[in-house]
Amino acid sequence: MSDSSGGGRRPSIHITLARASRLYGLVRFLEEGPRGRDEVLKRCGIGLRTFYRELELLNKCGVKVRHKDKLYSLASPAADPAGRLPFPDPLLSFAEMAELARADCAAGRRLANLLASVVNPAPKRAAQPRRKS
Repeated sequence: MSDSSGGGRRPSIHITLARASRLYGLVRFLEEGPRGRDEVLKRCGIGLRTFYRELELLNKCGVKVRHKDKLYSLASPAADPAGRLPFPDPLLSFAEMAELARADCAAGRRLANLLASVVNPAPKRAAQPRRKS
């Protein structure tokens, strides 16, 4: 699966709704311009440890945050960084997934491929017997 911005495979990251909201808010806040760490902590309502965990997760998702002169900013604001953020599991039923998979767009095709991989899994290869030494 590749993202719509032309990047590689997306990391498999499972996050809560609250964390997704916080990450989205953090990215949008940094899009507005360089921010001091204390300003980010206050705006996001997080502590120092959580701040650095969020920066690490953003990096894993391909959202690069620059730290220069005690200010944090997005390293490449040209691409849509929010498009790289993980989204929490929406807990869809198979019927809902099939409905969304019919959409004529890149996301619909990704969902269709994902649904097909669950409904029609590739046959498992038989395990090869081990040779005794």
